[in-house]
Amino acid sequence: MASDKVTVSFSCKGCGTRLSWLDDAIDSTKISCSNCGKYFGTYLDLRNAAMDATKAEIESRMEDILKRR
Repeated sequence: MASDKVTVSFSCKGCGTRLSWLDDAIDSTKISCSNCGKYFGTYLDLRNAAMDATKAEIESRMEDILKRR
C-alpha cells in the first residue's frame, strides 16, 4: 500500500544542503542555507511553497485514484 503521507523538504540549489530552521521561526524569519549562506526567503515564503507542493501532490494522487475506477 502506498504511503498516505506527503513530505516536503527544501534543498539549497547552490550546494545541495537540506534547509532547516528553528522551531520558533515566525513568518518574517529569514531562511538561508546553513552551509553556503544562500538566501531563500522568509519562513512564510517557504511555508507557502510547501503548501503549494502538498496541494499539487494531493491533486496528483487523486487523479491517479480516479483513473483506476
